[in-house]
Amino acid sequence: MSESKGDPAFRIAFLFHTNLELLSRTLPRCLEALTAGTRESFEVVLHCDGTPPETVAQLAPRLEEWGVDELRVRRRDRHVASGDGSNNGHRRLFDPRSPYLIVVEDDIVMYRSDPSFDVLAACRRVFEEHPEVPVLSKVNDYHQWSWKLEDRGPGIEPGIRSVNRLSTHFIAYDLERFRPVAERFGAFDLDVFIDRSDFSYNWEDLVSHVGTTADRRIAFPEDWPLDIFHCDRKVQPGSMYHTQDPRLKAQVLAELEQRFRPDPAKPAEVAA
Repeated sequence: MSESKGDPAFRIAFLFHTNLELLSRTLPRCLEALTAGTRESFEVVLHCDGTPPETVAQLAPRLEEWGVDELRVRRRDRHVASGDGSNNGHRRLFDPRSPYLIVVEDDIVMYRSDPSFDVLAACRRVFEEHPEVPVLSKVNDYHQWSWKLEDRGPGIEPGIRSVNRLSTHFIAYDLERFRPVAERFGAFDLDVFIDRSDFSYNWEDLVSHVGTTADRRIAFPEDWPLDIFHCDRKVQPGSMYHTQDPRLKAQVLAELEQRFRPDPAKPAEVAA
């Protein structure tokens, strides 16, 4: 698939539910990390899924400031996907006009440590040079996962692992490779997912299924100068579930901001 005339190479979609205070900090930080200085064309979509009307009303004045091109609002009253609530949003983001889609969830924050590194161009290069790769994903805090990250065969190239699974926190898709297989696997059916303590099959499981069957591979660029974190913690070690506590998410983000973007006006603490 190539870009249609006038359409961007990348569509960057942020999946949002309710935590506007967190989004107002994570979205600009993620866009800065993904797009500052890029040579690739892109557009930014904010997809609100099950967002209360009073929260939606507060978004419009911020879109230009954040660099958002399109706002979508979806209720969760009819035609709702089964399983985890976020499944409903993920399955609705696949507009075919751009060849590449990047999806970022609203409680994710990113930091690029090398200002010259072009994340979008790097994603595109991986897809162009490795036709067996339909999806690319990275997060730094994968040690929290209950389904552990493991290598699946040799690396795709130096610094890029071939892995057994991914997380929906951050995924880049080559749509021409991903969508036909995902359709066969039921990705866009409403009743294919399940989310129970004894059994789970959610969007990330389906995408991992697509990326690890036949001769397909999931690219995990561990050595890229891009640090990506989920602003939450598990309810307990080994659990499938995160706390979803807004206060804890704000605390985790504050800790990450101090680590990666410390305020130069504040003196650093001196060890005793």
